[in-house]
Amino acid sequence: MGSENSCFVLLLAGGGMPDDLKAASGASKRCLINLGGKTLLERMLIALNDALDSPRIAVNLGYDEQGADLLLPYGESVSYYTCEGGLLDAIIKGLELLQAEAGRDISGENVLLVNVDLPLVTTEHVIALMSEATALEADGVWPVVEKSVVLKSFPDTKRTWVKTKQGTFTGGNIFLVKPRLIWDNRALLEKAYQNRKNPMAIASLFSPSLIMRLMAGSISIPDLELSFSQRFKAKLKLLLFSYPEVAVDLDKLDDYTLMKRLIEA
Repeated sequence: MGSENSCFVLLLAGGGMPDDLKAASGASKRCLINLGGKTLLERMLIALNDALDSPRIAVNLGYDEQGADLLLPYGESVSYYTCEGGLLDAIIKGLELLQAEAGRDISGENVLLVNVDLPLVTTEHVIALMSEATALEADGVWPVVEKSVVLKSFPDTKRTWVKTKQGTFTGGNIFLVKPRLIWDNRALLEKAYQNRKNPMAIASLFSPSLIMRLMAGSISIPDLELSFSQRFKAKLKLLLFSYPEVAVDLDKLDDYTLMKRLIEA
């Protein structure tokens, strides 16, 4: 595990999708959406395997085993599991699987958490992310991309933006974490996830002044990092990343239409 491009990977491929996206794509699961002759699952596995040094990958397939056949070419380096619970349940189960397969404590080792619905992410993006994220030597790293960078490449995309003193950003769907961050903060993360659409409930978990400054766009990146690091009792960093592809996910029908045009043009 000495190389910056050597780590465990937890690939989250079990997400469902709205009926209109299911009808348009003809896929039964999000990870099986086909773009340019490859499913989202195949695309991400190729990018990860080409970018990382002998990665050990665990794939969450969600509520059933559809898609497991796509993992066969990777042999024992890729395993899968099913999980009928929510996102946090899937992450915790996957981390436990990776540790059991490693046969040692991996709480302080790097794990790349990756959502499967990033069809524009390539090997180059993963290599750059690993290089820049590992250099921060943190317990958790979240790449964020500035609004102008995203819209320059993808003017039609619709994202959620957060204004800070350093600029307006959207978050990526890839994270570099040490498992102890998840395991030591499970109760807090569960409450935050359950209340993710309720700002007042989130404020009760964190600092109300933090939420107010976020809403006003008057907070700085260092202040955000400090506030969350103190709350989680860990070193957390935001990585200002230059590749917008990590933040452009396939979540809705509009996203599918956009990415189909970009990939199959």
